[in-house]
Amino acid sequence: MKIKFMREMDILVGGFIVNIVNLFFIFRFGQKPSPPNPEKVKNILVIKFFGLGSILLMTPAINGLKTLYPKANICLLTFAENLEFCTRLEGIDRVLTLRSSGFFVFTVDFIRNLLIFWQVRPAIVIDGEFFSNFTSIISLLTFSKVRVGYHLRQVARGKSLTHQVPLNTHHHITHVFYSLVAALGARYEDVVLSDLSLHNPRAHEHDSALKKLNLSDDSKIIVVNPNSSSLSVLRRWPADHFVHLISKLARKYPDHKFVFVGNVKEFSYVQNITERISLGNITNSSGKFSIGEYCALLKASKLIITNDSFPTHIASAYNKDVAVFFGPETPDFYGPLSLNSVSFFENIPCSPCLIVFDNKAENNCKDNICLKQIKPEQALRRIEEKFFIEENFFKNELAL
Repeated sequence: MKIKFMREMDILVGGFIVNIVNLFFIFRFGQKPSPPNPEKVKNILVIKFFGLGSILLMTPAINGLKTLYPKANICLLTFAENLEFCTRLEGIDRVLTLRSSGFFVFTVDFIRNLLIFWQVRPAIVIDGEFFSNFTSIISLLTFSKVRVGYHLRQVARGKSLTHQVPLNTHHHITHVFYSLVAALGARYEDVVLSDLSLHNPRAHEHDSALKKLNLSDDSKIIVVNPNSSSLSVLRRWPADHFVHLISKLARKYPDHKFVFVGNVKEFSYVQNITERISLGNITNSSGKFSIGEYCALLKASKLIITNDSFPTHIASAYNKDVAVFFGPETPDFYGPLSLNSVSFFENIPCSPCLIVFDNKAENNCKDNICLKQIKPEQALRRIEEKFFIEENFFKNELAL
């Protein structure tokens, strides 16, 4: 099923169901059960479907849950395509999935997971989606006594939550996710919100990734991601800009290997960019790697140049140098967490336009001028000033 179809179904069908359910909670008048005794909590369910980067950014909140409920098993419910990555996250004991490839298998998985929830009886459910009706229904159907999620008075969903958390987009998303756990009594001082809990790649994944690229451990790797997730192609910095920027860098630093990344579906788009650069130190690796090899490549890199997407947050987890292009979304909300980063954002009147209150659905924009206005010359100058100044210093010294 396509994301647009799922969003429409969530609004039409999910919204209808939620409004009916709300009638049963209209006279609750904000009654809230006390958080359960930490010693008695055995199972906690966390729901997060969209965005691998967002799931990774939830890990400080999951660590907060672990601190608050040390004896609990934490289960994550997500899409099946997220499974391989989610098993690499620290703090998650079990991952349950829904297949989104078709309505029938989706329904089968939905019923299967409901049976599991009724068997394990999670004491707490954390709904990490912003305003999804479907996840609100799942949360209710678990029959958990404590259900935490985001709520706005103007939005239908959330009336059935026992702990309604206001969505404050003036903080970074890690803070926003942690507010769900803070509603149960977790303290912000118990975690470092910039610490993302992702296991290091295994040695064989590192070796395999380099072997596929015919590179060695001492190779100077710069990873380039010109793609954005299927959630919004508006987040792509123009292909022409990538051609201009990487051509300049690759010619000026011929001892560096510029590895373009992407999935199988993105191969043609990336290939069009790399063919236009056509230099010996340029490689299109789209579709070549497992998720473990992909993480290993990013961890082995010297620098990551990317659109606002998944690699940004991998870079934060591994504390890598990263340059990120923002437009439809703002770095104030989803920006990299490490100091060794550069975020490009023009802050024009119509940006950001991916609004969480509308499930971050794409608007009718056909011309992402917010990204087009970030010129390659500007990006080149700031990237060199931030990440190549020492190298250029030594080059100048040798030339004297």
